[in-house]
Amino acid sequence: MTGIRKAGRRPADAPTPGRQEIWQAIRDRADQVFTLDDLVKATGAHRKTTADYLRCLVPGGIVQVEGEDGFRLIDDRGFHAPRLNRAGKPVTQGAGVENLWRSMRGLAEFSPRDLAAHSSTVDVEVTEWTAKSYCQMLLKTGFLRVVQKAEPSKGRQAVYRLIRNSGPLPPQVQRVKHVFDPNTRQVHVPGGSQ
Repeated sequence: MTGIRKAGRRPADAPTPGRQEIWQAIRDRADQVFTLDDLVKATGAHRKTTADYLRCLVPGGIVQVEGEDGFRLIDDRGFHAPRLNRAGKPVTQGAGVENLWRSMRGLAEFSPRDLAAHSSTVDVEVTEWTAKSYCQMLLKTGFLRVVQKAEPSKGRQAVYRLIRNSGPLPPQVQRVKHVFDPNTRQVHVPGGSQ
């Protein structure tokens, strides 16, 4: 029958729930014991994806095992899903972009040098080159506006302002030089309509 899909099946173009959705479901059950089945049912995420994430959160001291098949949240780390490997250790890949976006959202105006300084931590170093490259891509796709042009002869970098603050998740630069915004689930193309 055309137009009818089987229960439990997701449309091919629907985004697959991942760690962020699983993490939100865990946080929604902060004061209760939950099971793997509870999370799969609440999110629609694959069972293996959900189980693998729980296997990272337990050794990370964020979730503890309760009874035979239950879990309990013991360390709520806030909105962003904790990024841990199987040993429960923090994953730093992609953390630089997360830090850049967080800094952009917090600063009124910024240069790549400002962003690199505000985004680097003990665990994550963000270079000026990385900050400049990210700014240029976000400028081309309508997230930023130039408020002061660069003057290389004077050693002055461009100064930017964030004009599309779409949410807490950082826009992702794709290999095809498009920007995917996980907050709106839209792809932005350089020079495209904004």
